[in-house]
Amino acid sequence: MEENPEVSVIIPCLDEARNAAGYAATLLEPLAAALPSFELIFSDGGSADGTVDLLWRLSGRYPGVTALAGGRHTFRASLERAVAAARGRYILFMEADLSFNPADAAALLAEIKSAKADCVCGSPFLGRFEGLPLRRRLLTAAANTLLRLRFAPRVTSYTQIFKLYRADKLKTLRFETEGFALDAELLIKFLKKGWKVCEIPVTMSGRRAGASKMAAARETANCLRLLFRTDYTT
Repeated sequence: MEENPEVSVIIPCLDEARNAAGYAATLLEPLAAALPSFELIFSDGGSADGTVDLLWRLSGRYPGVTALAGGRHTFRASLERAVAAARGRYILFMEADLSFNPADAAALLAEIKSAKADCVCGSPFLGRFEGLPLRRRLLTAAANTLLRLRFAPRVTSYTQIFKLYRADKLKTLRFETEGFALDAELLIKFLKKGWKVCEIPVTMSGRRAGASKMAAARETANCLRLLFRTDYTT
């Protein structure tokens, strides 16, 4: 019987063909060097640019790579179905545009083990930003500042997806927020439950290929809902 991997790496995708074409070298190779054992789960939200064909090709060539596709899915639904399928002890979320370095997965894993943590956030606020458009950086800084003031000031990186979770804890939570603010919702639920959250410094880079899927007005509204919400019990 095949042994479960230590880490399930989950990447939600939507029209990322320009990035997916290079994943063998830009994603799989650095992950293989960074993690002792892992599975890679792509969850496609309904791409129309050839992304799915590229992901299926990868899953056919490399053991431990899975492509979930078919139908139109929101960001939340894409993550939900991938988490349900994950077999690892830990679950790592990453962006399809590789704005976070896959090699930094090694540092996340080392920290969650050494600190006996339930979640480790990769924080560019403790590290650095490279090539991120000024407008995006200002929006990110504003959102994270408000979330810090509302919840836990010691945590700097609420909205960034690059987080490593203990799978048994993550799988107990309801995924409720639509859009990228879901990353903050999950972190807030970990904090509210008293589960241990740590951070390490990482670099967040600007997108090198393809178009961003972030709608600033919608994400601002989602973030405001989180700020005024009171029930984070599940």
